[in-house]
Amino acid sequence: MTADATFIIKNRSEMDKTIKDAIFAFSGGTKSLLIKGEGDEISTAVEVAEILKTRMYPGVEIANISLGSRPFFRNTQRGRQKKYYKTNSNQKDLISKIEITLSKSIL
Repeated sequence: MTADATFIIKNRSEMDKTIKDAIFAFSGGTKSLLIKGEGDEISTAVEVAEILKTRMYPGVEIANISLGSRPFFRNTQRGRQKKYYKTNSNQKDLISKIEITLSKSIL
């Protein structure tokens, strides 16, 4: 199932804007939405999905939840910062992610 619209949560301050955009998308005829969050914003993505499901659109249901992780690439600068971020070459930094698909129930 592919989503009609995708919203990526990058920081908590975008939560209200994302909720408004999702409401406009559902009002415009969109049947499903994909909400993505990574790292600290996983809780924000879940909160947005719950607000849309319970408060805004009672006919919206959670169709799918996908959990995973991806490699985390540290953007280090030259100079003294490098020595603080030295890691074992076998150690991989991972960042968690969530993808929540919301769909409108057909009445």
